[in-house]
Amino acid sequence: MRLKTSLTHVCTLQFSSSQDLIHQTCYSIMVHTFYDGTIVVAQHILGSLSHFLQQAEQRPNATDLLDARLCEDMYPVTDQVRLATQFSENLVARLTGREPVITEGKPTTYAECYERIEKVLKALKDADKDVVNQHPDKLKLTQMGPEQAAEISGATYAHTIALPNIYFHLTTAYGILRKEGVQLGKRDYYVGFTSRLLV
Repeated sequence: MRLKTSLTHVCTLQFSSSQDLIHQTCYSIMVHTFYDGTIVVAQHILGSLSHFLQQAEQRPNATDLLDARLCEDMYPVTDQVRLATQFSENLVARLTGREPVITEGKPTTYAECYERIEKVLKALKDADKDVVNQHPDKLKLTQMGPEQAAEISGATYAHTIALPNIYFHLTTAYGILRKEGVQLGKRDYYVGFTSRLLV
């Protein structure tokens, strides 16, 4: 088993007073980019969400689970999928300099849920790393609510709006399905994150 990592090699050189090289030390360090902390994280989250649905689909009451919710005034599982994928699409669009694709309506079957997740996962996978890494400091007027907008950076958008929302809808989907008897545990929550470490 081998872990997939992003490494860069750094060498330190020690010279004598006459500028002769007397010692060289090389080592590797992990490089964590803005892309890794945003686009890759969204991929992980959607991977876990897809896994939750796969577990739910195996239950005798699988169809009913899609309409289950934690409380009457909260969205059901299908809307958790809708919102997690839409915020992920909004994120990749913002960080690659394009307008987001708005998908109308919500999925109503497992097949439609998987289709929506895979569509956004493809957009995330296709995002150019170099382009994303140029966007943390780029300012853009951003809608913060129905009647409020502010000019914020890509990093602020990612870490205070998009990712918190994506995590929220993943966790809410987990809570709903667990409440309904689907055998999910912390390891299931980690599936989307750990599966991409192994090659």
